[in-house]
Amino acid sequence: MFFVLFITALFIGISIYFYLRAEGLQRKLFNAQREFSSTQKENKSYVDSMALIAKRHEDFAKHRLEKIKTNESESSETLDTITPLINNYAVIFRECLKGKGKLQPITKKCYESYDKEGFKRLVAYISKQEAHIKRMWSSNNLSGYLSLIEALLLMAEKIKKE
Repeated sequence: MFFVLFITALFIGISIYFYLRAEGLQRKLFNAQREFSSTQKENKSYVDSMALIAKRHEDFAKHRLEKIKTNESESSETLDTITPLINNYAVIFRECLKGKGKLQPITKKCYESYDKEGFKRLVAYISKQEAHIKRMWSSNNLSGYLSLIEALLLMAEKIKKE
């Protein structure tokens, strides 16, 4: 009888212990879920903000390119070379957000949708440029892409003025 009572008490003690542990773990799980949910909402707002920024930058770059084209009497090699790069600005921007090493593959894909030889012309054009433009291209990331677009547009504006 004493033995059965001891086993019952032991079982009740272990049950209470595991119940309290489960309650603590459940509280931690709820906190983690709440934190995960708030992180997801925050990430979504960041992604939406970055998409809006990409779209606005694309609009600005396209506007600058169109302004250069309207002031240019004849189509130049520079403008023909950089047009697909700027027309796909938001797509390349979003792909570059995913990580380093995404600029050149997505640019190649975008250029191939315009012209099979377009990407080769872009690479050849960039290889003829100054070292800082080559570094922007070879950085193969978002920062390099943003700088590259700005530098190419500035060069096109400079060529237009001359």
